[in-house]
Amino acid sequence: MKRSMALGAFAILLTVSAAHAATAVGASAEKADEISKDIEFTKQKLADAEQKQRQVLSGLYEINKRIKKTVTERGSLSQQRSILEVNIKNLTDKVDELDSKAKLQRAQLAERLKAIYKLGGQPLARFILNADSSVSMDRNLKILGIVAQRDLELIKGYRHDVQDLQNKRKSLAQRLENLKSVEARISTQETKLVAEQNLKNKLLNGIRKSKMFAENKISALREKSEQFNVEDAGVFDALFKASFMDSKGELPRPLEGVVTQKFGLIKAKDHPYTLNSKGIFISAATGSAIKSVFDGKAAYVGELPGFGNTLIVDHGDHYYSVYSHAGEIKVTTGDEITQSQIVATSGDASADLPAGMYFEIRHFSEPYDPQQWMKGL
Repeated sequence: MKRSMALGAFAILLTVSAAHAATAVGASAEKADEISKDIEFTKQKLADAEQKQRQVLSGLYEINKRIKKTVTERGSLSQQRSILEVNIKNLTDKVDELDSKAKLQRAQLAERLKAIYKLGGQPLARFILNADSSVSMDRNLKILGIVAQRDLELIKGYRHDVQDLQNKRKSLAQRLENLKSVEARISTQETKLVAEQNLKNKLLNGIRKSKMFAENKISALREKSEQFNVEDAGVFDALFKASFMDSKGELPRPLEGVVTQKFGLIKAKDHPYTLNSKGIFISAATGSAIKSVFDGKAAYVGELPGFGNTLIVDHGDHYYSVYSHAGEIKVTTGDEITQSQIVATSGDASADLPAGMYFEIRHFSEPYDPQQWMKGL
Protein backbone atom coordinates (compact mmCIF):
# COMPACT_ATOMS: atom_id res chain seq x y z
CA MET A 1 0.00 0.00 0.00
CA LYS A 2 2.87 2.37 0.94
CA ARG A 3 4.51 1.52 -2.37
CA SER A 4 1.27 2.30 -4.18
CA MET A 5 1.01 5.66 -2.43
CA ALA A 6 4.62 6.46 -3.30
CA LEU A 7 4.03 5.62 -6.95
CA GLY A 8 0.91 7.79 -6.91
CA ALA A 9 2.84 10.71 -5.42
CA PHE A 10 5.62 10.25 -8.00
CA ALA A 11 3.03 10.26 -10.78
CA ILE A 12 1.55 13.49 -9.45
CA LEU A 13 5.03 15.00 -9.27
CA LEU A 14 5.73 14.01 -12.86
CA THR A 15 2.40 15.49 -13.93
CA VAL A 16 3.14 18.76 -12.15
CA SER A 17 6.67 18.87 -13.58
CA ALA A 18 5.33 18.23 -17.05
CA ALA A 19 2.74 20.96 -16.57
CA HIS A 20 5.43 23.39 -15.41
CA ALA A 21 7.61 22.43 -18.35
CA ALA A 22 4.73 22.89 -20.76
CA THR A 23 3.94 26.24 -19.19
CA ALA A 24 7.60 27.30 -19.47
CA VAL A 25 7.74 26.18 -23.10
CA GLY A 26 4.48 28.01 -23.80
CA ALA A 27 5.81 31.17 -22.13
CA SER A 28 9.04 30.89 -24.07
CA ALA A 29 7.17 30.46 -27.35
CA GLU A 30 4.89 33.36 -26.49
CA LYS A 31 7.91 35.54 -25.65
CA ALA A 32 9.61 34.51 -28.86
CA ASP A 33 6.48 35.38 -30.82
CA GLU A 34 6.31 38.73 -29.05
CA ILE A 35 9.95 39.44 -29.90
CA SER A 36 9.35 38.47 -33.55
CA LYS A 37 6.39 40.85 -33.78
CA ASP A 38 8.40 43.59 -32.07
CA ILE A 39 11.24 43.02 -34.54
CA GLU A 40 8.87 43.38 -37.49
CA PHE A 41 7.25 46.52 -36.03
CA THR A 42 10.58 48.16 -35.20
CA LYS A 43 11.99 47.13 -38.57
CA GLN A 44 9.09 48.86 -40.33
CA LYS A 45 9.48 51.92 -38.12
CA LEU A 46 13.18 52.12 -38.92
CA ALA A 47 12.52 51.59 -42.63
CA ASP A 48 9.93 54.42 -42.58
CA ALA A 49 12.39 56.71 -40.78
CA GLU A 50 15.08 55.82 -43.32
CA GLN A 51 12.72 56.58 -46.20
CA LYS A 52 11.74 59.91 -44.66
CA GLN A 53 15.38 60.76 -44.06
CA ARG A 54 16.27 60.07 -47.68
CA GLN A 55 13.32 62.15 -48.88
CA VAL A 56 14.35 65.04 -46.65
CA LEU A 57 17.97 64.73 -47.79
CA SER A 58 16.86 64.78 -51.42
CA GLY A 59 14.76 67.86 -50.64
CA LEU A 60 17.75 69.49 -48.94
CA TYR A 61 19.89 68.67 -51.96
CA GLU A 62 17.41 70.44 -54.25
CA ILE A 63 17.15 73.42 -51.87
CA ASN A 64 20.94 73.70 -51.76
CA LYS A 65 21.06 73.71 -55.56
CA ARG A 66 18.42 76.47 -55.66
CA ILE A 67 20.25 78.48 -53.00
CA LYS A 68 23.47 78.12 -54.98
CA LYS A 69 21.66 79.31 -58.11
CA THR A 70 20.11 82.32 -56.34
CA VAL A 71 23.44 83.26 -54.77
CA THR A 72 25.08 83.10 -58.22
CA GLU A 73 22.27 85.18 -59.77
CA ARG A 74 22.43 87.70 -56.94
CA GLY A 75 26.19 87.98 -57.34
CA SER A 76 25.82 88.56 -61.08
CA LEU A 77 23.12 91.18 -60.52
CA SER A 78 25.22 92.89 -57.87
CA GLN A 79 28.10 93.09 -60.34
CA GLN A 80 25.80 94.52 -63.02
CA ARG A 81 24.42 97.01 -60.50
CA SER A 82 27.93 98.16 -59.59
CA ILE A 83 28.79 98.67 -63.28
CA LEU A 84 25.56 100.63 -63.85
CA GLU A 85 26.22 102.82 -60.83
CA VAL A 86 29.70 103.62 -62.15
CA ASN A 87 28.29 104.42 -65.63
CA ILE A 88 25.58 106.62 -64.13
CA LYS A 89 28.18 108.49 -62.08
CA ASN A 90 30.34 109.00 -65.19
CA LEU A 91 27.34 110.30 -67.15
CA THR A 92 26.39 112.59 -64.27
CA ASP A 93 29.95 113.99 -64.24
CA LYS A 94 29.80 114.56 -68.01
CA VAL A 95 26.42 116.32 -67.71
CA ASP A 96 27.80 118.54 -64.97
CA GLU A 97 30.88 119.28 -67.09
CA LEU A 98 28.77 120.20 -70.14
CA ASP A 99 26.46 122.31 -67.98
CA SER A 100 29.48 124.19 -66.72
CA LYS A 101 30.79 124.71 -70.28
CA ALA A 102 27.35 125.86 -71.46
CA LYS A 103 27.09 128.36 -68.58
CA LEU A 104 30.58 129.67 -69.36
CA GLN A 105 29.75 129.98 -73.07
CA ARG A 106 26.50 131.80 -72.30
CA ALA A 107 28.40 134.14 -70.00
CA GLN A 108 30.98 134.86 -72.72
CA LEU A 109 28.22 135.48 -75.27
CA ALA A 110 26.48 137.82 -72.86
CA GLU A 111 29.72 139.72 -72.35
CA ARG A 112 30.25 140.01 -76.10
CA LEU A 113 26.69 141.21 -76.66
CA LYS A 114 27.11 143.69 -73.84
CA ALA A 115 30.34 144.92 -75.41
CA ILE A 116 28.70 145.18 -78.81
CA TYR A 117 25.78 147.02 -77.24
CA LYS A 118 28.21 149.44 -75.59
CA LEU A 119 29.83 149.88 -78.98
CA GLY A 120 26.44 150.91 -80.26
CA GLY A 121 26.10 154.21 -82.03
CA GLN A 122 29.27 155.92 -83.20
CA PRO A 123 31.87 153.34 -81.97
CA LEU A 124 30.03 150.43 -83.60
CA ALA A 125 29.38 152.49 -86.69
CA ARG A 126 33.08 153.44 -86.85
CA PHE A 127 34.03 149.72 -86.52
CA ILE A 128 31.78 148.92 -89.46
CA LEU A 129 32.21 152.01 -91.60
CA ASN A 130 35.94 152.62 -91.08
CA ALA A 131 36.70 149.85 -93.45
CA ASP A 132 39.09 150.50 -96.32
CA SER A 133 36.64 149.17 -98.81
CA SER A 134 33.24 147.57 -99.16
CA VAL A 135 34.97 144.23 -98.96
CA SER A 136 36.42 145.13 -95.57
CA MET A 137 33.01 146.32 -94.40
CA ASP A 138 31.41 143.03 -95.41
CA ARG A 139 34.21 141.22 -93.68
CA ASN A 140 33.67 143.13 -90.39
CA LEU A 141 29.94 142.47 -90.48
CA LYS A 142 30.58 138.80 -91.15
CA ILE A 143 33.04 138.65 -88.24
CA LEU A 144 30.42 139.97 -85.85
CA GLY A 145 27.84 137.52 -87.25
CA ILE A 146 30.22 134.58 -87.17
CA VAL A 147 31.25 135.25 -83.55
CA ALA A 148 27.64 135.48 -82.41
CA GLN A 149 26.58 132.48 -84.53
CA ARG A 150 29.52 130.40 -83.26
CA ASP A 151 28.58 131.08 -79.67
CA LEU A 152 24.98 130.18 -80.34
CA GLU A 153 25.94 126.94 -82.09
CA LEU A 154 28.21 125.99 -79.19
CA ILE A 155 25.42 126.59 -76.71
CA LYS A 156 22.98 124.57 -78.83
CA GLY A 157 25.56 121.77 -79.09
CA TYR A 158 26.04 121.75 -75.34
CA ARG A 159 22.30 121.63 -74.79
CA HIS A 160 21.92 118.74 -77.24
CA ASP A 161 24.75 116.79 -75.60
CA VAL A 162 23.34 117.45 -72.15
CA GLN A 163 19.90 116.27 -73.22
CA ASP A 164 21.37 113.14 -74.81
CA LEU A 165 23.40 112.34 -71.69
CA GLN A 166 20.42 112.96 -69.44
CA ASN A 167 18.33 110.53 -71.51
CA LYS A 168 21.06 107.89 -71.22
CA ARG A 169 21.35 108.53 -67.50
CA LYS A 170 17.58 108.20 -67.12
CA SER A 171 17.63 104.92 -69.06
CA LEU A 172 20.48 103.57 -66.93
CA ALA A 173 18.73 104.72 -63.77
CA GLN A 174 15.62 102.80 -64.84
CA ARG A 175 17.72 99.70 -65.50
CA LEU A 176 19.33 100.15 -62.10
CA GLU A 177 15.93 100.30 -60.40
CA ASN A 178 14.85 97.16 -62.27
CA LEU A 179 18.03 95.38 -61.19
CA LYS A 180 17.50 96.44 -57.58
CA SER A 181 13.94 95.11 -57.78
CA VAL A 182 15.10 91.75 -59.18
CA GLU A 183 17.94 91.64 -56.65
CA ALA A 184 15.47 92.26 -53.80
CA ARG A 185 13.18 89.53 -55.13
CA ILE A 186 16.08 87.06 -55.34
CA SER A 187 17.20 87.99 -51.81
CA THR A 188 13.66 87.36 -50.57
CA GLN A 189 13.62 84.02 -52.38
CA GLU A 190 17.01 83.14 -50.89
CA THR A 191 15.72 84.02 -47.39
CA LYS A 192 12.72 81.74 -47.90
CA LEU A 193 14.96 78.93 -49.16
CA VAL A 194 17.26 79.27 -46.15
CA ALA A 195 14.22 79.19 -43.84
CA GLU A 196 12.97 76.08 -45.63
CA GLN A 197 16.44 74.58 -45.37
CA ASN A 198 16.52 75.23 -41.60
CA LEU A 199 13.07 73.68 -41.22
CA LYS A 200 14.14 70.57 -43.12
CA ASN A 201 17.31 70.35 -41.06
CA LYS A 202 15.22 70.36 -37.87
CA LEU A 203 12.98 67.70 -39.38
CA LEU A 204 16.06 65.71 -40.35
CA ASN A 205 17.43 65.91 -36.81
CA GLY A 206 14.11 64.59 -35.49
CA ILE A 207 14.16 61.72 -37.97
CA ARG A 208 17.74 60.87 -37.03
CA LYS A 209 16.78 60.75 -33.36
CA SER A 210 13.88 58.42 -34.19
CA LYS A 211 16.30 56.24 -36.17
CA MET A 212 18.74 56.20 -33.26
CA PHE A 213 16.00 55.10 -30.82
CA ALA A 214 14.83 52.43 -33.27
CA GLU A 215 18.38 51.20 -33.82
CA ASN A 216 18.96 51.00 -30.05
CA LYS A 217 15.74 49.05 -29.65
CA ILE A 218 16.73 46.70 -32.46
CA SER A 219 20.08 46.11 -30.74
CA ALA A 220 18.21 45.11 -27.57
CA LEU A 221 15.86 42.91 -29.59
CA ARG A 222 18.83 41.26 -31.25
CA GLU A 223 20.14 40.20 -27.84
CA LYS A 224 16.71 38.90 -26.84
CA SER A 225 16.33 37.03 -30.12
CA GLU A 226 19.61 35.23 -29.47
CA GLN A 227 18.41 34.38 -25.94
CA PHE A 228 15.14 32.87 -27.17
CA ASN A 229 16.60 31.49 -30.45
CA VAL A 230 14.36 33.67 -32.63
CA GLU A 231 15.30 33.48 -36.33
CA ASP A 232 15.76 36.97 -37.84
CA ALA A 233 16.26 35.75 -41.44
CA GLY A 234 18.96 38.34 -42.01
CA VAL A 235 16.65 41.17 -40.90
CA PHE A 236 19.24 42.71 -38.59
CA ASP A 237 22.00 42.64 -41.20
CA ALA A 238 19.70 44.42 -43.66
CA LEU A 239 18.61 47.00 -41.09
CA PHE A 240 22.12 47.90 -40.00
CA LYS A 241 23.54 48.04 -43.52
CA ALA A 242 24.73 51.56 -44.41
CA SER A 243 23.20 53.39 -47.37
CA PHE A 244 25.33 54.65 -50.27
CA MET A 245 25.38 58.16 -48.81
CA ASP A 246 26.34 56.83 -45.36
CA SER A 247 29.30 55.01 -46.97
CA LYS A 248 30.99 58.19 -48.21
CA GLY A 249 34.74 57.87 -47.69
CA GLU A 250 34.48 54.12 -47.10
CA LEU A 251 33.69 52.77 -50.58
CA PRO A 252 36.20 50.29 -52.04
CA ARG A 253 38.25 51.07 -55.14
CA PRO A 254 36.52 50.09 -58.39
CA LEU A 255 39.85 49.17 -60.01
CA GLU A 256 43.39 48.58 -58.82
CA GLY A 257 45.54 51.09 -60.63
CA VAL A 258 46.80 54.67 -60.69
CA VAL A 259 44.60 57.76 -60.93
CA THR A 260 45.98 59.56 -63.98
CA GLN A 261 43.16 62.07 -64.41
CA LYS A 262 41.53 63.75 -61.44
CA PHE A 263 38.09 65.30 -60.94
CA GLY A 264 37.59 68.99 -61.77
CA LEU A 265 39.36 71.48 -64.03
CA ILE A 266 42.27 70.10 -66.01
CA LYS A 267 44.67 71.80 -68.43
CA ALA A 268 45.10 69.87 -71.65
CA LYS A 269 48.65 69.38 -72.89
CA ASP A 270 48.02 69.57 -76.63
CA HIS A 271 45.81 72.70 -76.68
CA PRO A 272 45.38 75.85 -74.56
CA TYR A 273 41.88 75.02 -73.29
CA THR A 274 40.88 74.14 -69.73
CA LEU A 275 38.49 71.18 -69.49
CA ASN A 276 36.14 70.12 -66.71
CA SER A 277 36.45 66.44 -65.81
CA LYS A 278 33.35 65.08 -64.08
CA GLY A 279 35.08 61.89 -63.01
CA ILE A 280 38.48 60.25 -62.70
CA PHE A 281 40.52 57.98 -64.94
CA ILE A 282 42.27 54.99 -63.37
CA SER A 283 45.07 53.53 -65.49
CA ALA A 284 45.49 49.75 -65.24
CA ALA A 285 46.46 46.81 -67.43
CA THR A 286 43.94 45.81 -70.07
CA GLY A 287 41.48 43.23 -68.78
CA SER A 288 41.89 44.12 -65.08
CA ALA A 289 38.86 43.42 -62.89
CA ILE A 290 36.41 46.29 -62.40
CA LYS A 291 34.33 45.90 -59.23
CA SER A 292 31.10 47.55 -58.11
CA VAL A 293 31.72 50.04 -55.31
CA PHE A 294 28.33 49.31 -53.66
CA ASP A 295 25.20 47.18 -53.89
CA GLY A 296 22.76 48.19 -56.58
CA LYS A 297 21.14 47.37 -59.87
CA ALA A 298 22.53 47.66 -63.40
CA ALA A 299 20.61 50.63 -64.82
CA TYR A 300 22.43 50.87 -68.19
CA VAL A 301 24.77 48.69 -70.19
CA GLY A 302 26.01 49.79 -73.59
CA GLU A 303 28.01 52.28 -75.64
CA LEU A 304 27.98 55.98 -74.83
CA PRO A 305 29.43 58.51 -77.30
CA GLY A 306 32.80 59.69 -76.04
CA PHE A 307 32.78 57.20 -73.15
CA GLY A 308 32.85 53.85 -74.92
CA ASN A 309 31.55 50.68 -73.32
CA THR A 310 29.72 51.84 -70.19
CA LEU A 311 27.94 50.40 -67.15
CA ILE A 312 25.76 52.58 -64.88
CA VAL A 313 24.77 51.13 -61.50
CA ASP A 314 21.81 52.56 -59.56
CA HIS A 315 22.53 52.49 -55.81
CA GLY A 316 19.18 53.94 -54.70
CA ASP A 317 18.30 57.45 -53.46
CA HIS A 318 19.29 58.74 -56.94
CA TYR A 319 22.97 57.82 -56.46
CA TYR A 320 24.78 56.26 -59.43
CA SER A 321 28.25 54.98 -60.22
CA VAL A 322 29.48 55.04 -63.83
CA TYR A 323 32.12 52.67 -65.26
CA SER A 324 33.26 53.70 -68.76
CA HIS A 325 36.02 52.83 -71.24
CA ALA A 326 35.38 49.23 -70.18
CA GLY A 327 36.39 46.12 -72.08
CA GLU A 328 33.93 43.31 -71.34
CA ILE A 329 30.87 44.06 -69.19
CA LYS A 330 29.81 40.99 -67.24
CA VAL A 331 26.27 42.06 -66.20
CA THR A 332 23.13 43.02 -68.10
CA THR A 333 20.57 45.74 -67.51
CA GLY A 334 18.36 44.95 -64.52
CA ASP A 335 20.82 42.58 -62.79
CA GLU A 336 21.14 42.90 -59.02
CA ILE A 337 24.75 43.71 -58.09
CA THR A 338 26.59 43.30 -54.81
CA GLN A 339 29.46 45.37 -53.49
CA SER A 340 32.90 44.30 -54.82
CA GLN A 341 31.27 42.08 -57.47
CA ILE A 342 33.31 41.94 -60.68
CA VAL A 343 31.11 43.72 -63.19
CA ALA A 344 33.51 44.44 -66.07
CA THR A 345 37.12 44.52 -67.22
CA SER A 346 39.25 47.55 -68.02
CA GLY A 347 39.53 48.65 -71.64
CA ASP A 348 42.44 48.88 -74.07
CA ALA A 349 44.53 51.97 -74.66
CA SER A 350 43.19 54.28 -77.38
CA ALA A 351 44.45 57.36 -79.20
CA ASP A 352 43.04 59.58 -76.43
CA LEU A 353 43.23 57.40 -73.32
CA PRO A 354 45.55 54.79 -71.80
CA ALA A 355 44.33 51.34 -70.76
CA GLY A 356 42.09 51.50 -67.73
CA MET A 357 38.67 52.85 -66.75
CA TYR A 358 36.86 56.18 -66.46
CA PHE A 359 34.75 56.40 -63.29
CA GLU A 360 32.06 58.78 -62.03
CA ILE A 361 29.78 59.14 -59.00
CA ARG A 362 26.59 61.14 -59.46
CA HIS A 363 23.64 62.18 -57.32
CA PHE A 364 20.75 62.89 -59.68
CA SER A 365 22.80 64.46 -62.51
CA GLU A 366 25.30 66.23 -60.23
CA PRO A 367 28.84 64.80 -60.43
CA TYR A 368 30.84 64.28 -57.21
CA ASP A 369 34.59 63.83 -56.79
CA PRO A 370 35.00 60.01 -56.55
CA GLN A 371 38.22 60.33 -54.55
CA GLN A 372 36.23 61.85 -51.68
CA TRP A 373 34.03 58.74 -51.62
CA MET A 374 36.69 56.05 -52.05
CA LYS A 375 38.77 54.57 -49.27
CA GLY A 376 42.47 54.84 -50.00
CA LEU A 377 42.03 56.17 -53.54
